[in-house]
Amino acid sequence: MKFARRSSLTSERLPKCKPRDLSRGERSDVDPRFIEGRAKRGVFMSNLLYPARRRSAGQVVLIGGGSSSALTAIRLAERGFRVIVLEKAKIGNGSSSRSAAGIRAQFSVEETVIGMQYSRWWYRQFHEVLETPSERRQPVIRQNGYLFLYEDPEQAAPAWMPTRRREVERVWQMARANVALQQRIGEPVELLTPQQVHDRWPHLVPDRLIGATWGPTDGFLYPQMIYTEGFRRAQELGVTVLQDTAVIGATLRHGNIAALETTKGPIEADWFVNETNAWAARVSRSIGGMPLPVVPLKRYLYFMKPTAPIMSSEEWHRLPMTIYGIGSGRGAHSRPDSDLLLLAWAHEAAPEPDFSDEDQDRIDPHFNHNNGVDNYGYALLEQVFAFSPLLAEAGGLTATTSGFYGTTPDANPLIGFDSNLNNLIHAVGFSGHGLMHAPITALLVEALLTGEVEHGKVRLPEPFAEHTLDLQTFDPSRTFSQSAKNVDPALARGERSEAMVL
Repeated sequence: MKFARRSSLTSERLPKCKPRDLSRGERSDVDPRFIEGRAKRGVFMSNLLYPARRRSAGQVVLIGGGSSSALTAIRLAERGFRVIVLEKAKIGNGSSSRSAAGIRAQFSVEETVIGMQYSRWWYRQFHEVLETPSERRQPVIRQNGYLFLYEDPEQAAPAWMPTRRREVERVWQMARANVALQQRIGEPVELLTPQQVHDRWPHLVPDRLIGATWGPTDGFLYPQMIYTEGFRRAQELGVTVLQDTAVIGATLRHGNIAALETTKGPIEADWFVNETNAWAARVSRSIGGMPLPVVPLKRYLYFMKPTAPIMSSEEWHRLPMTIYGIGSGRGAHSRPDSDLLLLAWAHEAAPEPDFSDEDQDRIDPHFNHNNGVDNYGYALLEQVFAFSPLLAEAGGLTATTSGFYGTTPDANPLIGFDSNLNNLIHAVGFSGHGLMHAPITALLVEALLTGEVEHGKVRLPEPFAEHTLDLQTFDPSRTFSQSAKNVDPALARGERSEAMVL
């Protein structure tokens, strides 16, 4: 998706959202124990240590032109901040426009479950909150549900592979524990038997399964509508959006950023927010911020065009996001995309810390669906075949697209203050879940900037006022285990294997 180029430094009018083109291959009362622990690690700032005081509005610069920045800009402008958004290319240049766009609350971390409940609720109010003109009110969220399929250990591996069978059984045990956590928080998730799965979705084979988890209020999003209408509303609130404006450095003074150096000159502000996701580590480094454990990993999406109907059009469009097994070697998933089927599967990828914008759309030959059947796309279809031969053989692959995840060692985002610079906040590292996180991310950044953090926690607004989110879960300065640091976080999750799925 391309936007009109402007040379002016003034805020630019953004165009209407267009359909995606698939033809191309697209410190008060702080616990003293916490202070002592931080002091030992030499950390200057954290989400808990930062003074919890109300602040008067000032000028904020948001770095990055994706969905998180759009929604953050709206919240801050509504609170009286003067907001400037910097995007080095065009709005939606990064992961937002290349997302499979799932949204779910089926996670194993309580803060993430609650945050996704809030985000899902917020997206349902999207057009009302953004005061979208009636003629522009296209869908933003489709709640088809998320269906996680779990294998029967005896079907997953032969008897002479007991370790593999135990792993599959352990994954199912963790799934049931996660459902208990989610239900306790109020999430309407269900455990389904294999026969219940088959009764609801006859194209799925029950013999392969030990069970499934079903989140009926989960679903998927329409990203171009979100960031386009988001920036439209932000500009109406006075936000300045500067495209083709890259950050190349910073002027520092007394532990603060005084100004960002950009390709269009210096820009001063009181606060700065890094919302560049897969670019986050290099951006932080370029402006004197802390080292960020955000690793860019290439990911691919495939699109199947059905050639033989296996269900009615209505049933097709109501298909849930379906995950075909969880654990080692599994995690392929699919959902309807209009009349197509979108498919994805995380692969073992080497980090690409210096990737270019053009690399986002570079399709490696081994992943190109046009290179015969000996490529990753058809290996993905084989994964689907194990659970639904009917669906896997319903048509052929017609497009391959790609982009980058910004991954962290534990698959949780980094949301909080920089440990080097007092007036820099990071909201990055969503490990493929940035779009679904965007509403709660914007709320947390607002809370950090306005001082509405008490004892490291943020209380959510109605109708979630009974919940608080502990920002230590997302603290950029948190410690990661060595085992987590040494593996591809999209592949070797083990007990946190649900994080490999969009």
